[in-house]
Amino acid sequence: MRRQALLAALAALVLAVVVTWPVALHSHEFLIGHPGNDTWNHVWGHWWVGHELAAGRWPLHTMLLNYPKGGTLFYIDTGQAVLFAPLTLLFGAETGYNATMLFGFFLAGWGAWLLARHVTHDPLAAGLALVIYGAAPHLLGQSYNGISETVCAGWLPLTLLALLRLLERPGLGRAVALGLLGGTTMLTSWYYGLLVSMASVILLTWWFLRQREHVPWRRVFPMLGLAVGLASVIVAPMLLLFRHSLGAADALVKRDPDFVLRSLVNHNVTDVAAFFLPTKHPSPDLKALYGEDLVIIIYLGWIALSLAVYAWLATRRRRQLAPWLWLIFIFLVFSLGPYLNIGGDYRTIYGHRIALPFLALFKAFPIFDRISHPFRFVTGVSLAIGVSAAIGVRHLLRHSSTLRRTFVVAFLSVGVLAEVALGSPATFPVPHSDARIPDAYTQMRDDPVPGAVLDLPLTVPNLERAVYVWFQAAHQRPIPWGLNEPMPHPLLENRLTATLIRIEAPHAWTPSPILPELDIVVGARALQRQGYRYIVVHQAFYPDFKERRVETLLTALYGDPKSYPRDDLLVYTLDPTGT
Repeated sequence: MRRQALLAALAALVLAVVVTWPVALHSHEFLIGHPGNDTWNHVWGHWWVGHELAAGRWPLHTMLLNYPKGGTLFYIDTGQAVLFAPLTLLFGAETGYNATMLFGFFLAGWGAWLLARHVTHDPLAAGLALVIYGAAPHLLGQSYNGISETVCAGWLPLTLLALLRLLERPGLGRAVALGLLGGTTMLTSWYYGLLVSMASVILLTWWFLRQREHVPWRRVFPMLGLAVGLASVIVAPMLLLFRHSLGAADALVKRDPDFVLRSLVNHNVTDVAAFFLPTKHPSPDLKALYGEDLVIIIYLGWIALSLAVYAWLATRRRRQLAPWLWLIFIFLVFSLGPYLNIGGDYRTIYGHRIALPFLALFKAFPIFDRISHPFRFVTGVSLAIGVSAAIGVRHLLRHSSTLRRTFVVAFLSVGVLAEVALGSPATFPVPHSDARIPDAYTQMRDDPVPGAVLDLPLTVPNLERAVYVWFQAAHQRPIPWGLNEPMPHPLLENRLTATLIRIEAPHAWTPSPILPELDIVVGARALQRQGYRYIVVHQAFYPDFKERRVETLLTALYGDPKSYPRDDLLVYTLDPTGT
């Protein structure tokens, strides 16, 4: 069994490298994730956590963002950023972030295999669960979006495996393992912490109702209490810090229920058809609707679904399969969000949207009113389908030779990967971003004069603009931007930056015949007095004619910039005295 587990681990590692190719060979040059998404924010988060820990501070407040005010911030992937902090500090944030993503894919595949092998007692059939879950379209979509905490989906199957082992033979060691794994699942992702809690309740309820005579409940309940207590001790401090960060007066990230509900209804929509319809076009198409490169991918795959259905139809003893089908159904219902949406449209009855169970919990329980991405429940669906498909394959090949079983499982695994690549909206392999930071920012760090950095253009879409946040890892100076936040008010109120915003406007083909010259000069001096040291113009982000206008204006105000032709940058150095 140990040899089988090592071979499965190797297979999961190979799969992780393949789906993220070629980043494993270029961890300093590339970042896993699309450059127009959350990739920059998450790699910055890994850098910031490492930077704060190295300085002897716990990462909960920063003056590096939202200049000049700063604010309270809990980086959403703090757990993994701490875990991989040694890599970040030794080899750089890009390596720490990429290692986190690769580890997430690896652990998802291997964890699914360990769980499926335990359920089926068939290591070959479990190999299909490894592929179904380890390369699930949703996970590929989350890596495309650059969201590292939701790629780390492997602790979920490991925790459920620990729960099953405890039910079968309760003991102190197994209770401790369950508590540690459950706590780790929650620390790596609050979403997966909720999923593992719900899945545990479902499995326990089913075992209590249908397998009561096979479980020594008098010994199980105390061990479950110990596991829950241990997990609570692990999670409680971080959960309290997280809740404090959201409610702080200077919070950099806020998630009030009204904002979350608007996101659920208008942006983070779950389309029922997207679960089953083979297509390369995601629904909703956020690129067409909002100009965003974020993708919502929930495609389940017909090969996996067909094997799960076959397992239900062909397996006589359905006790082994039934709890996983319950998980599929319940998580599928919750992943639909607050209202029924089919084909991109909300369905109505007598003019009212059809409410779903998620809406009731959203209004009844405080924890649900912070869930702005219900489609992430599809992770639990993918895991349960993977286990069910493994049961189906085991039943299908129960009388076959080892060679034939190996061939069939390999053939089905290749088919699953082909379906993911060709029949789902997922990009296979996952795209990558350029991790290189221009030399100009490294030189700023060596400047003994303190001061903030302002990058232009100002009106780049939020997620693309986050690359300015990543550049901070080199210059380590404050910037006015937050994380995924709209234009900062100080930049809207300053007459120079307000003029730059108007110049950047899509319809600003010709400049205003009369510029507010005095106001612009006052605004320019105000930036200096506020502590800005550098203004960086990214020439490649502008149309040529607009870049020339910006350069002419800033040169008249601050003198000639230093040019970096290799990176298409102009850097203006501001006199901190404001003269």
